[in-house]
Parts: sequence; C-alpha cells; structure tokens
Amino acid sequence: MIRPFTFSDMDRILQIEVQSFPKSPYDWATFVNLHHLYRETFLVYLAPAEDFQKDQILGYLVFSKDGHIISIAVDPSHRRRGVGKKLLERAMAEPAIKRLWAEVRRSNQVAQAFYFSMGFRIIGLVPNYYGNEDALIVQWTPSLRSP
Repeated sequence: MIRPFTFSDMDRILQIEVQSFPKSPYDWATFVNLHHLYRETFLVYLAPAEDFQKDQILGYLVFSKDGHIISIAVDPSHRRRGVGKKLLERAMAEPAIKRLWAEVRRSNQVAQAFYFSMGFRIIGLVPNYYGNEDALIVQWTPSLRSP
C-alpha cells in the first residue's frame, strides 16, 4: 500500500535513508522540510498485509508536482521486489505530470539500470553535483495518455 508520509514515519524513513545513501543521507530537518514542501507527493510504501511485518515501511518517494524526483529509496533487504517500481509508477500515474526527472550518481549503475527499466533516458549531466562526482539527469516522458 502507498500512502502519504506522516511524522510518525520519520524514524523508519531515516533508517532507510542512511542505509540507501551512506555518503550523503538527508537528515531529520531535511525530511521535515520535504514534508512541508511536498506534502501531497511525499509517499511511503507499506509492506503488504500478507507479509510478516505488516505495515512496515519498505520505501519512500518524494517528488515535486512538476515531476522532479527529489528522492526515492527502498530498504536494502526489500530491493528487487517491486517496491521502487510501484512508487515510481504512482508518480508516473499523476495526471498533471508531463515528465519525471532525477539526478543519479554517475557511478550508481544499479540506480541507472532501475530508471532505464522504467523507461527513463539520460538527457544531461551536472558536473560535480555530488561534490566530487557528476550526476546524470535521467528523464521519463509519458507516451500518449488516454484523455
């Protein structure tokens, strides 16, 4: 199940964040700010009811209404099970979204493969975006949508 982030989710989100981005994790204050700025598009993915730890947060996604993916992360022990895909598909399904884009570390082949599998393409590069490492800009544009 996907639902909006609440402050009671903070400890679990911070755990996932540190595990997912050990080089540069967002802190508590950053997530408070993200919640303030993107209240409607800061989403968490809960474990399905049939799982042993029902309602455990397995991942999150924050994106802007214009389509910028601010952050997406999945608990490392639950990766490659469709959690990230379902979160990203939720953003892709937003009617107002004309495109989605994100910055990805040039060295992060796993993230790049994930985005490519979802139909994203590289459209640019930001030198030294991550301090001493470049970011690739990946973008997805919806094909024709039904009216």
